[in-house]
Amino acid sequence: MSDLYPLLFRIAVKADAHYDELSRRVRKGLGIAPPLRILPYRGYGTPERVVIKARVLEERKVKPSRQRHTLLSSAVASYKRYMTREISSAHVAVRWGDKHWEGTTDEEGFLELWVPPPSGVRSGWHMVELELLSPDPDGVSRVSAPVRVAGASAELGVISDIDDTVIATGVTDVLKRAWALFLTEHRVRLPFPGVDAFYAALQAGASGTADNPIFYVSSSPWNLYEHLDEFLATHRIPIGPLLLRDWGLSRHGFAPGGGHGHKLDKIRGVLETLSHLPFVLIGDSGQEDAEHYRTIVREFPGRIRCVYIRNVPGRSSRAMEMATIAEDIRAGGSELVVVDDTVAAARHAARAGWIRWEEVPEVEAHRREDAARGALGERG
Repeated sequence: MSDLYPLLFRIAVKADAHYDELSRRVRKGLGIAPPLRILPYRGYGTPERVVIKARVLEERKVKPSRQRHTLLSSAVASYKRYMTREISSAHVAVRWGDKHWEGTTDEEGFLELWVPPPSGVRSGWHMVELELLSPDPDGVSRVSAPVRVAGASAELGVISDIDDTVIATGVTDVLKRAWALFLTEHRVRLPFPGVDAFYAALQAGASGTADNPIFYVSSSPWNLYEHLDEFLATHRIPIGPLLLRDWGLSRHGFAPGGGHGHKLDKIRGVLETLSHLPFVLIGDSGQEDAEHYRTIVREFPGRIRCVYIRNVPGRSSRAMEMATIAEDIRAGGSELVVVDDTVAAARHAARAGWIRWEEVPEVEAHRREDAARGALGERG
């Protein structure tokens, strides 16, 4: 019976694609089909190989955040982000300097193109131009997709969970999570105190000029990409590629990856691509971050400098599990450090030589400021 499921999903995916194509053709004939858009995602790689990522969708005209002032407008924006119409088999041209490639989107409208960058490309962010070739390219704006190249100047890489590690979402409570995802704006949601300064210190590294790459993984769907991206920018948290989850129907199943298991695949991809770098992993005790990171330590011996786990209040039952995981990680040549706040993590990172000691007071100051804002928000 299990062998039948892949076939059924392939049939369902083809049927869904045919329905979307027919639906768009009918709506075009009626003059009510919206224009298309290319939504660029942040790619990453090395001077030898990078991934360029984007998605082709029907334009849903989500209001800019500055124009959303009510609970209803936030809910409408969230609805539009989730109820997307993806364009499969769209043909996209990619230009980077003197290089030119073309790619085709998959059944969920995703473009993922691995290419060699132009010769002599340096570490840092680069902009790649994307242009829709078909279908319906008229009126579709060209967009720029950021690509993060990690070269010789980087000292280490950072991979961080988002939910309850960077943003307070209450992921262990279904209602709180629904509220956080659907009905709150990024400008009123607060990061965990001091996260911005700690991650900036990790990005700067021991030298202060390392420009270490930071990656963010989450079980949130790709439909929340713009929401999360705006959150990072608003709170001045160092930007980096967002590695999210496809919740739609695909040939691999519906919302493939099961639980939070998809995070492992995303993390493996980063470590395999940036094979020249050691990494620091950051998560929380509320989900399965510690278990996933233990697996990564085993699979990539010698590559993981440390695993930081933020202690989620109310999860005291995890203490024994954490002790066992810590032993396993230590046996794998790394270290698990459970912390109550970003200041404790920053002090440990400074002692280990991954950030400068002068950054620790900055983390402490940001933690106090963020905590004060959070307390005012709760009272308001």
